[in-house]
Amino acid sequence: MSSDLYTTIEATTGLPKVEQPLGLFIDNEFVSSTQGEKYDTFNPSTMAKITSFYIGNEEDVNKATVSSRKAFDGIWSKTSPRERNALLRKLGELIKRDKEKIALLDCLDAGKPYYSNALIDIDQIIELTEFFSGSSEKFTMGDTIPISTNKYCYTIKEPFGVVALIVPWNYPFAMACWKIQGALAAGNTVIIKPSELTSLSLLYAAKLFKEAGFPPGVINIIPGKGDTVGTALAMHMDIDKISFTGSTKVGGLILECSGKSNLKDVTLECGGKSAAVILEDADLQNAVESVAEGIFFNSGQNCTANSRIYVQKTVYDKFISLLKAHIKQTWKFGSNFDLFSKDCSMGPVISKVQYNKITDILKNVPKEVNVINDPIPDSVKGYFIPPTILTNVEQSSDLMQQEIFGPVTCVSQFSTYEEAIKLANDSKYGLAAMVFTSNIDSANKFARDIKAGTVWINSSNEEEVSVPFGGYKMSGIGRELGKSGVESFLQTKTIHVPVR
Repeated sequence: MSSDLYTTIEATTGLPKVEQPLGLFIDNEFVSSTQGEKYDTFNPSTMAKITSFYIGNEEDVNKATVSSRKAFDGIWSKTSPRERNALLRKLGELIKRDKEKIALLDCLDAGKPYYSNALIDIDQIIELTEFFSGSSEKFTMGDTIPISTNKYCYTIKEPFGVVALIVPWNYPFAMACWKIQGALAAGNTVIIKPSELTSLSLLYAAKLFKEAGFPPGVINIIPGKGDTVGTALAMHMDIDKISFTGSTKVGGLILECSGKSNLKDVTLECGGKSAAVILEDADLQNAVESVAEGIFFNSGQNCTANSRIYVQKTVYDKFISLLKAHIKQTWKFGSNFDLFSKDCSMGPVISKVQYNKITDILKNVPKEVNVINDPIPDSVKGYFIPPTILTNVEQSSDLMQQEIFGPVTCVSQFSTYEEAIKLANDSKYGLAAMVFTSNIDSANKFARDIKAGTVWINSSNEEEVSVPFGGYKMSGIGRELGKSGVESFLQTKTIHVPVR
């Protein structure tokens, strides 16, 4: 192995060393990029450099596309659903075998607490891979449609061909798997761009795809920056579909690139400003624990984070009191702000850019807004933001309308259900929403009235790999996970058959 294409990463006693690839992954091999450009990646909890890895450009995207097209037109388009099933099952076994290594990389690279966050992410992906392996045989079938005694039609579902995937930094391995496993189950070949901020775990996983037996070119991984690799993928004339998760602004650019190139099919999962509504008959302790999980898990870096909380006036004071107490007891940075500490439930935000953005917001809130948090000691290194509650926030303000993407939530009051649903729907986003009530009629009424792609009743951010996920309004186009996670990577062909 070339020493330039691999390094050894070791984090702490008791956890395995990781033989970490550093190259682009093209044709089942790790290679240096065309221009030799590298990117330094840092641990956001210590600001210490982890390593440097190669990042690609347009020429590397072209090489990966040639590889993916050759694989699709060759052996991969001839694989049966059962064969893809077997490969994905083997992949799931390998992820399970190496989950400590993958979790360690996401811990260091993305700042995820090892025990309470990073390992949980990988456990979900083991479940997801098992689900999608079976999906290759279940969700790729067409229909037979009788037209008359002299004619019938039938449909078949076919893969698009070469698909491009662009994933964000907040769930580096998990979000990549949401897309990759669905695309492969459907029979596509894949080119994926991880965020340059968090590429390590997916590069490591490339070894597992190869070990599982996926042929060369079926999956190619090109780390790089959005304005180079991302744009090259979105504009490429030989890529048939693109699936993107990230900001609404960039999602709009992806759509624009599709229109300017070959009208490739587009799936988008974009921003959110999800509302949680707590009615006066709710179990307040459950509501507090659920919304705290919904905003502080992963340091608030979740598109579905309940960053707007609306509480009925009759229980508002009690709710705030319970929430403050729960935060002090449960949401902790761990001993010495160590991500490997067993009592660590919160980590830092991803980068200096994100840290500065959030701290600037908190420093410049209007004077009438109450900021409730325990500041981080000045001696602490890393990009740590304390769990923060903002009260007395104007509904029309940026605090309530714009995605902060950190451990910050706005808590406001309402009097009636009609007022609550109006406030909850007062957003350009519609990714998710939550309602807390002991009245089943109120719960069903909210689920009917809210304009959001996912609704949780008496819970928050409890994902299930077997059900669809996606947003209304400016939160995106299309669905992932569940049956939709395969069908979104398939196109339908109709065949007309006359009976003579």
